[in-house]
Amino acid sequence: MPSEQVDGMSFEDVFTAVDKAAKRARKGDGPTLLEMKTYRYKGHSMSDPAKYRTKEEVEEYKAQDPIQQFLNTIVKNKYASDEELEAIQARVKANVAECVKFAEESPFPEGKDLYEDVYTQADYPFIKE
Repeated sequence: MPSEQVDGMSFEDVFTAVDKAAKRARKGDGPTLLEMKTYRYKGHSMSDPAKYRTKEEVEEYKAQDPIQQFLNTIVKNKYASDEELEAIQARVKANVAECVKFAEESPFPEGKDLYEDVYTQADYPFIKE
């Protein structure tokens, strides 16, 4: 299977790699493994204080944050104004809040739902039914 390491801190590099992999898959040439090399700002869990790196290191990587870099590119190239981006963020926050409310107010699924919409391959060689 083709594979590629991608700078996950670069929106453009991620887009290019995913676009290439998607086109390959749509042609029927199969999957592509993409390893997105990114930086995790926080520890591995809530109990991980991340004492193994300095504040300066974390701040250096935060300055390379791909979302902020992409927003800077949008504004620099006048694809959208700051006001338009703020309006988009407000719509996204409202949408997320609506989704959270729906999830919190929805009943838990029944046990039988565990097997709904699950793909199986009858001749898969590593799992015997």
